[in-house]
Amino acid sequence: MALTAGAATALRAAAILGARMKKETNGGVLIGDDKEAEGCSSALAFVYRGGELLKRTRKGDLHWKQVSVCINSYWQVVVKMKSRCIAGTFVKKKKGAVVEVCSDVPPWPGRGEDGSSSRAYFGIRTLERLIEFECRSKCEKEMWLDGIMQTIRLRANMSSAMSV
Repeated sequence: MALTAGAATALRAAAILGARMKKETNGGVLIGDDKEAEGCSSALAFVYRGGELLKRTRKGDLHWKQVSVCINSYWQVVVKMKSRCIAGTFVKKKKGAVVEVCSDVPPWPGRGEDGSSSRAYFGIRTLERLIEFECRSKCEKEMWLDGIMQTIRLRANMSSAMSV
């Protein structure tokens, strides 16, 4: 009986360490010597790590969301959105499979009137709907777009390699 409990504990520890190593090295696998591969991996790491974006709801309300993009165990590119309610007491999480990225989202009504042209907008089309986000700068928008597109291409390459 003691041998079985010890083996179970060792297997749990190995699984935890494996998951931790995967989390730490994800996004850094594609780092190469040339600048293009380095920019690719930094964009992948950027969207995997995530950031805070302003999201517009269907009714037009604006909410700050912690957003990240990754590939799940079903080989789908998934956008994860997390928000805190009631001063951080509750956390709401939503996920959606990404179908495409829309870079030509027009400025939201009432947001571009203060003369601040540094804001940039993009959208992510999921199976259900289009989710629109506002970035703080055009450079941040480009990082999000590049990272999401690289994740979609990486997923396509991985699934085609698995089918061969």
